[in-house]
Amino acid sequence: MYRVGFTGPAGTGKSTLARETAKLLDVPMLSSRDITQPILERDEYEYGSGIQIERFLAHNNRQLEIMRETIKRQKKLDNFVTDRTVVDLAAYAIKELHEHDGKTLKTIYNNCQKAAGMYTHLIVCPWRQVPVENNNRRTLNTWYQFLIHCTERGIIREWGLKEKVQVFILDGDGFDERMAEIKDILSK
Repeated sequence: MYRVGFTGPAGTGKSTLARETAKLLDVPMLSSRDITQPILERDEYEYGSGIQIERFLAHNNRQLEIMRETIKRQKKLDNFVTDRTVVDLAAYAIKELHEHDGKTLKTIYNNCQKAAGMYTHLIVCPWRQVPVENNNRRTLNTWYQFLIHCTERGIIREWGLKEKVQVFILDGDGFDERMAEIKDILSK
């Protein structure tokens, strides 16, 4: 059984690596975009607005909606690869909701923690400084993403995920190096 979750801040290559890994394993790819894009369109998010997508999604219980749909889709399948895990969801909720919506934050955090054991492999794509101009689909604040990276690493420790699932932190910088690491991880 392969339930492979890629986690890490925006711009670290999770989606590209997840798609290639799904092809490699011949299992379904669960894309975060399939969940968030309809919400962004429904709520008229403007990519050029300068508003961080995660900040936009934090309001009006959008993060609860994303969490519920993500967990539902991931629990339904025996095998999958995904570019968003419950670790990501919890990290963004902590960043965006800690000051003004503790109740929703607690709900998201607790539900994500309960669901975290569903993965067989958790592959961490570490933060690296990504030039903002390289991403024309969304805003990427480098330091915002660094905070997400630190929060995700803390969540992995806090939830004891290394004792529950196989957790791997990628070392390689480029796509080819990272795919070689992933192939090695999955062959064990």
